Amino acid sequence: RFIWKIDKQMQAQPPPPSQSLQQPQDEVIRVDSTDTSLNTAPQSTTTTLPTGIDKKDDIITTVVPPNIDELTNTMFSNIAAYLKGELSATSEDYNLLANMNLLASEKYKEMTEMAKGLTSFMGDIQQKYKDFQPYLEKIDQIDTNVTELERTVIMLDEYTKRLEMKFRNIEKAVQIPSDK
Repeated sequence: RFIWKIDKQMQAQPPPPSQSLQQPQDEVIRVDSTDTSLNTAPQSTTTTLPTGIDKKDDIITTVVPPNIDELTNTMFSNIAAYLKGELSATSEDYNLLANMNLLASEKYKEMTEMAKGLTSFMGDIQQKYKDFQPYLEKIDQIDTNVTELERTVIMLDEYTKRLEMKFRNIEKAVQIPSDK
C-alpha cells in the first residue's frame, strides 16, 4: 500500500516520519521523499485512484499488488485482443455488406438485361400487330358481312316458310273441290 498525507490544497505529501499508523495485515510500504529503495517518483494526487479515504487522518490508501507489471501487461494484451476481435468482426461485417452489394448489383444487371430483352420482344410484337392490322380489319369486315348474310338467310328462310304455308293452303283449297 502507498500511504500519502493530503493537506488542505489536495497536494500529495509523504507522511511525516514521526506519525504512527497501525500496520494492517497486508504489506504496507511507506513512501517518503527520502526513500530510494523503490526507485520510483512519488505520484501526485491529481490522478484519480480507487481509494478509501480515512477522514480522521486524511490518508488515502491504495492497494498495489506485487505483480502489477504482469497484470498490467495481461490487461493490455486482453484489451488488444478484444479490440482486435471487435475490429475483425466489423471488418467481416463490411466484407459481407460489400459481397451483398456485389450480388445485388449483378442481380440488377441481370434484371436490366431481361427488361431490355422484354422491351425488344414487345417492340417486335407491336410491329407484327401493325403488319397484321389490315388483315384483322378484313376479318372484321368479313365477320360483319357474314352476320348480315346470316340475317338475310334467316329472313329468306322465314319468307320461304310463309310462302310454303301459302302454297299448301292454296293446294288444300284446290284439292277439296276436286274430291266432290
